[in-house]
Amino acid sequence: MLMMGLMWYLLGMVTTGAIWGYVYLQRRYKLNWKANLGLFSAFAFAWICIGWSWGSFAEGEPQSGAMGLLNFGLPALILALFTWRKFIQPESK
Repeated sequence: MLMMGLMWYLLGMVTTGAIWGYVYLQRRYKLNWKANLGLFSAFAFAWICIGWSWGSFAEGEPQSGAMGLLNFGLPALILALFTWRKFIQPESK
């Protein structure tokens, strides 16, 4: 029970950090709707990845946790990198 409470606390901190990061990016770069959609999707996948994997490992299901990392964490990284390289970074020039 303690581990799940810690997970929700840390997810709240990650969400707050992501909002601060988004505000910083929005002030520094011109973000269009594609960049906003990509950033939101990457964050959503990362949030689900953390919750799914942490919950699975806490419940003693390591295979489910590993699949959560693979199925949600990898798309989060790919979306974040693709969004940065295609929609955010070209606007800095």
